[in-house]
Amino acid sequence: MPERPAARRPSRLLAGALALGLAGVVAWALITGEPGETDRAAALGARIRCPVCQGESIADSPAQYARDMMDFVAARVADGWSDEQILDHLEQRFAGIRLDPPFAGGTLLLWILPVVAAGTGALLIARRRRRPQPVPPGGNPDD
Repeated sequence: MPERPAARRPSRLLAGALALGLAGVVAWALITGEPGETDRAAALGARIRCPVCQGESIADSPAQYARDMMDFVAARVADGWSDEQILDHLEQRFAGIRLDPPFAGGTLLLWILPVVAAGTGALLIARRRRRPQPVPPGGNPDD
C-alpha cells in the first residue's frame, strides 16, 4: 500500500485535535450549564413516588395520575417554585411521596443501615480470609 503524502498527516492531526477540543467544550457546557425547565421537572419527577404504581417514580409511571402529577410539577417549575417548595407541597397531600427520603431523625435508619450491612459483610470476609487453614490429618504443619 502506498504511503500518504506527508502534507496530509498534519491536517489530520489538526482535525482530530479540533474535534477533541470541540467535544471538550460541549461536555463542559453540559456540566456547568443551568438545567432547563424540562430537565428540572424530569429530575424532580424521578424523585417523586407514584401514588398508583408500586415503587415507581411519576416520571417513569404509565399511569394517568402520574402524568397529571408530572404536569403539575412542570407547571410549578415554570411558575418559579423551588424544588423543595414543590416536594413540600406534594408531601402535604401524599405521605411518603419522596423516593429519596430526607436525612432526618425518622429516616436515619434508612441511611445508616446499608452502610452498617456493607461494613459488617466486609469485616466477616476479612476475618474469614485471615483465619489459618486447618492442617490435614497426617500432614506437616510446617508445610
